[in-house]
Amino acid sequence: MPYQDAQTIMDSLIPATIGGALGLFALLGIRELFKETTVALKKKANA
Repeated sequence: MPYQDAQTIMDSLIPATIGGALGLFALLGIRELFKETTVALKKKANA
């Protein structure tokens, strides 16, 4: 595989990996937000 081909593959792979990781973190953050909201609403309902 020539260097130019490897460079082209890496140029497209790195942003895709970073974007995928950020998307995963965003989904995990939303999940945690819903958990915390549920706990807060349950505490408010019991008070």
